[in-house]
Amino acid sequence: MKGFTEKSRKIQGGTHIISPKSRSRLKKSVKKTLNTINQSIPLLLGVISAISLLNAAVPEGAYSKIFSGNIFLDPLLGGIIGSVAAGNPITSYVVGGELLSEGVSLIAVTAFLLTWVTVGLIHLPAEIDLLGKKFALARNLICFIVSVPVAVLVVITVEIIGVLF
Repeated sequence: MKGFTEKSRKIQGGTHIISPKSRSRLKKSVKKTLNTINQSIPLLLGVISAISLLNAAVPEGAYSKIFSGNIFLDPLLGGIIGSVAAGNPITSYVVGGELLSEGVSLIAVTAFLLTWVTVGLIHLPAEIDLLGKKFALARNLICFIVSVPVAVLVVITVEIIGVLF
């Protein structure tokens, strides 16, 4: 470790001592991490509440009517719905788990989550203002087009790994 002598490392029996500078960095990192977690909790609670309300409003079996299990249609529908609904990665695990528990196929959920995080029709006007119309439209279109085959490949990979292990 930089700044420590060989003698101090031997005294500790190979255990490294945290320097005061490293300790202050560690404190700063821990504080920042805890702050980020605290900021995420209201967001997660909001998503869980919204999912609960949606589950109460959506009739039993509605998801299975929308997503039929078709390997070609399900990822396309999941991608379209994900493009319209904007979300962030931290809440995607909760939403994905709920959709899977409702019987939606893994391929549809994967396409939904990919587009939900990468494509954003809701925030497209702000993106056009900040990054320009051509770039924003091209980025969203490319992300949508790529999300469907990526979803298919992810599910195929998961199935192959499942067979191997």
